Amino acid sequence: MQKIQSGQSFLYRNNGYNSTVLETRMTERVRGDCMDVALSKTARRFPDMTQKLVERDGSYYLHPNPLSLHAANTDRFRTLGGLETGYHLIDVTYTGKLIRVAFHHSLCDGRGVKPFMETLIYYYCCERYEQDFDHSGILTLDTAIDPREFEEPLPGAPYEVDQEALKAVDKDGYALPESTAGARHSYRTSISVEQHDFVTLAKRYGATPGILAAALFSESVIKLHPDADKAVLCNMAADMRFAVGGSPTRRNCTGSIYLPYSTAEQDAGLSEVSSAYRALIAEQRSEDASKQSINMQVSLFQRLDGMETLEDKRAMMSIFEHLLLNTYVLSYVGRMQFNDFARYVESVHMYSGGIKGLTLNMVAAGNVITFDVLQGFEGDQYAQSFARELRGLGLECCVGETLLCETGADHSHITASQQPEHWCATA
Repeated sequence: MQKIQSGQSFLYRNNGYNSTVLETRMTERVRGDCMDVALSKTARRFPDMTQKLVERDGSYYLHPNPLSLHAANTDRFRTLGGLETGYHLIDVTYTGKLIRVAFHHSLCDGRGVKPFMETLIYYYCCERYEQDFDHSGILTLDTAIDPREFEEPLPGAPYEVDQEALKAVDKDGYALPESTAGARHSYRTSISVEQHDFVTLAKRYGATPGILAAALFSESVIKLHPDADKAVLCNMAADMRFAVGGSPTRRNCTGSIYLPYSTAEQDAGLSEVSSAYRALIAEQRSEDASKQSINMQVSLFQRLDGMETLEDKRAMMSIFEHLLLNTYVLSYVGRMQFNDFARYVESVHMYSGGIKGLTLNMVAAGNVITFDVLQGFEGDQYAQSFARELRGLGLECCVGETLLCETGADHSHITASQQPEHWCATA
């Protein structure tokens, strides 16, 4: 069994941690027989993604699961870690034109589940359309498995950091009046734009797609709150694999980049904001800053490991039950590697239930970039304001209906202690 280290932030919850979903919308209705073949091949290539959770002496481990992973034809998000899903921490379902991969965040992060979905769609299209597609960049059965794909990314001891080289980062952002730590329901509004047009626009202003999205979304927020007492703060999720030697691990390996936006940025213009954001990102991704970010995680988990009981660990990690980040979170999974079979894909979305504040998820696939505005309160004011910013720059966009966002529950925090391996010696 392998002890979970980096994913512990998503464990020790009183009611578990609801699934996160990566959803691919195909151009044609999904065929179940083709899904079965595709998932069987994908599961063989990603054996680490088919494991189950085992709890022993207050710590959580991943253990091989002898039960096969099966695709279910349902529009319902099923419970992870329970009998219904064979105790798996990942669940593949399909309905209509949708293929959904729901996963437990203790198993992997967004960048970790991305290659699983790419391989699944590759094999599905090969089977569905009875032809061989370009598999460049796709982890197929012919691609040797690198053991580092499922290694724990965090070092055993903190890195040495030159504290004098670190620059202060302001993490105190404007608190949205609608955001509450006790939110009971989440909502999702999807927005799509042409990928080529968005990337071309970003280049015009010297921005990456992520930087342009952050600048425009922050502008849309500040226009709704012109009297904000603090800067609108984008908490941009950052892939930290570069800081641990470029590991190809699928385990959680993320940090945050903080990008403030106030009236000064409004007055400066997009080119200047893009340049300033590039500089801020470079500072926060410097060797010392990135190692400091990793050290903070190492320190937290070392404290956690020092506690003796499951109850003590749950009490310590209860801070994450009601964690609310001001002003919003931006997560960009990146561009899906779909090669020549991208013509059978309309879009890809990433979302999760249990959102308490405001989050903007961003995925590029096929010909479009999708933005999913997730929030712990009703209304579409932020999605509509963002759409106005996109249209103001000449980008045509499609705004979907605002829907209740509920993903699958988590029973693994209960069943983990009931597994027979709970009594086995750990390796």
